[in-house]
Amino acid sequence: MELKKHFSKLGAACGVFFAAALISLLFVSCASTNYIEENYDANVQKLVSCAPYTDEPVEFTSEYLVDEVRAAEIREYFKANAGLDLDALAASEKTTWEKAVELAVFVAKNIPHNNQKEWLQERNAITLWEYSRRFLSGFNCRWHSTILSELMLSIGIKNRFITCLPEDKDDGDCHVVNIVWLPENEQWAMIDSDMVEYVTGEGGKLLSLAEMREYVIVGKPFTVNVLPGFENSWVAAESGLKYMQAYWAKNLYWFALHSTYGFDLEGTRTLPDTYVCLVPPGYDCSDSSNGSVVTTNAVAFWGE
Repeated sequence: MELKKHFSKLGAACGVFFAAALISLLFVSCASTNYIEENYDANVQKLVSCAPYTDEPVEFTSEYLVDEVRAAEIREYFKANAGLDLDALAASEKTTWEKAVELAVFVAKNIPHNNQKEWLQERNAITLWEYSRRFLSGFNCRWHSTILSELMLSIGIKNRFITCLPEDKDDGDCHVVNIVWLPENEQWAMIDSDMVEYVTGEGGKLLSLAEMREYVIVGKPFTVNVLPGFENSWVAAESGLKYMQAYWAKNLYWFALHSTYGFDLEGTRTLPDTYVCLVPPGYDCSDSSNGSVVTTNAVAFWGE
């Protein structure tokens, strides 16, 4: 279906379920209780039972609207206030993935996963960093993904932050991560500074969210890897790795993203943008879609 409208308010995407999930992401921890592992098989079956994506026409355009003045401001700010030399990282001979990992580790080491303590109307790399210095207890996955996205954009790394959602409309526990475009490999790769992880498949290949979903559907195992320096985190333990497998089986049912590559995409914002939801055929999130494009065309959704 085609519902082309400009997205102007973050809570207005893909109906009541998305709004409820978003509230959960803003104020509640992403890590949940035993029900996730207990329902692993059922959640896998939900993905297996999905009808294939389609090639339906869909009207939205991805726009690269990165303000280079703003990018320079972010680089200067983080060098002066966080000791992070983004210009040096950009100029290094490291691969795109190595640069992304370095930035994800920086965010993860400085900002733990936690619930928000106050609301921010302006949510960008600088305001989120300043918040994290006031509240050392950290913040949730959506804000993690926002700050990491803007740090990467500031040095020219194309990336998106993606909301990953479950099938169950009564389950407000979804997750937000980044996907990074790797021009060296011409592929997307998922990276998660909040849960300090990334995922690999056969032969150690970095996986995108789309590939992770396909692995689950066809029954191929993928490997959850922790970011460097987090080998002693709860995620690295056998129980943590098992949990993340179940967590992903639940939250790969449908997805939502901003069509625009740019800064200040949420809160106080001025860039033109469309919020786009990718759903399996037959899944209904359109009862109150208010400002979103809803599609079953995965190729158009992921794009480049």
